[in-house]
Amino acid sequence: GISCCYTSQNVDSIGSEEFFDWMVDKGAIFTWFFTYMPIGKGAPTDLMATAEQREFMYHRIRDFRATKPLFTMDFWNDAEYVYGCIAGGRSYLHINANGDIEPCVFIHYSDSNIREKTLLEAYCSPLFMQYHLNQPFNKNMLRPCPVLDNPYRLEDMVNKTNAHPTDLVGQETPHELCAK
Repeated sequence: GISCCYTSQNVDSIGSEEFFDWMVDKGAIFTWFFTYMPIGKGAPTDLMATAEQREFMYHRIRDFRATKPLFTMDFWNDAEYVYGCIAGGRSYLHINANGDIEPCVFIHYSDSNIREKTLLEAYCSPLFMQYHLNQPFNKNMLRPCPVLDNPYRLEDMVNKTNAHPTDLVGQETPHELCAK
């Protein structure tokens, strides 16, 4: 399988038929697509895909699902199949190298650590309960993300729960992240 991150700079290449054919020629049987997220202090925001570019990828991935022998998954644009964001323990969570239990690999805030709590306790933590109470974050399933699409939701949940930043390189407040 192949994991692909599309950005404002490479979306035409990543979404091209030539790229899909190349993946098939290399023997890939599945591909996981992500859109770029400017996570961490100093992360460039100009690499974020525009709404038009995300729509382009939405259609390209669906076109190639129907015509290529490649199972494709789109982390954002497939939210309609899973009823929005899967993070926050709804169907998924992330544990970083320090053991911090984060709602998502892209969301570096936590109120739990695997060395101090069980997963069940983390699922019941204030931050994960905020996710539970607030999902879906948007009725539009093409705008599922509490960071990229609904940043005020993430900032509110982190502030309500006193979750702390966990980024191992460049910590930022929820306000700094959501202002991007």
